[in-house]
Amino acid sequence: FAQVIAVDAKFDLFSRAWCVGELAEARRARMPQSLQLRSGNDLAMQQAKLQDLRVQDMKASRPEDVQEILAKIPDMEAFNAALQELIFNDRDGLLASWREKDAESQMGSIGR
Repeated sequence: FAQVIAVDAKFDLFSRAWCVGELAEARRARMPQSLQLRSGNDLAMQQAKLQDLRVQDMKASRPEDVQEILAKIPDMEAFNAALQELIFNDRDGLLASWREKDAESQMGSIGR
């Protein structure tokens, strides 16, 4: 199994409590994750938003869902730090794997 993460242009996926919970759970289970972005330009425009992510600020359709998710997190600051690591780790973070994949696809198109 692998997790494919299709991200919208505004990166709203990262503001949704259930989505972030699923990302964190897949990472904990060591499931391979692949980030799919519309463009590098979208990333450049939304990178600051990603750097400011906090689980306490996330939303869900039902407010009780947010409370349920937050109740399962014993240390929110540690969760937030792990979330930043999941996204930004230079070795195996979501953005690093996307940049690597994007470079590979760019190189493939050069040879055509």
